[in-house]
Amino acid sequence: FDAVFLAVGAGLPVFMGIEGEDLKGVTDCLQFLWGVNLDGVDSLQGKVLVVGGGNSAIDCVRTLLRLGAKEVILVYRRTRKEMPANAVEIEAAEHEGVEFIFLAAPVKGVADDQGHITHLEYLKMELGEPDASGRRRPVPIEGSETLLEADMMITAIGQSPDISFTENA
Repeated sequence: FDAVFLAVGAGLPVFMGIEGEDLKGVTDCLQFLWGVNLDGVDSLQGKVLVVGGGNSAIDCVRTLLRLGAKEVILVYRRTRKEMPANAVEIEAAEHEGVEFIFLAAPVKGVADDQGHITHLEYLKMELGEPDASGRRRPVPIEGSETLLEADMMITAIGQSPDISFTENA
């Protein structure tokens, strides 16, 4: 063959690389959605934050509402205009009651004494010059640290392919 194409999908989460990402009550969107679909989670309560702006993040927020989360907030580091999710899905999430916090970049998860997330600390952002994606790059506003309460947090900032099956090939 001149070429081989492996279409393995994107089955691994991308992490933010912030302190507190491993706290109890923090998960990634793939684990959450797989759990809902495979384990049959049928209810959820409390205030849930979803970090991200793509279609997976929107899938999470809409699913959380259907499961009964008291409050669902999507946290995104750019503005709505720069969100990569489908516009119709963003609008549907708004109509269903999702709250959006734009221009917010997570800094760390804050825990109680049992290691469960209680807050997300984020920096307020402003838009700078366009980056390689063509979207305006978010730039932190110095001294703008803000705490946002959370009973649960889901990260939905991207996925990568699982190529572990090639390790012994």
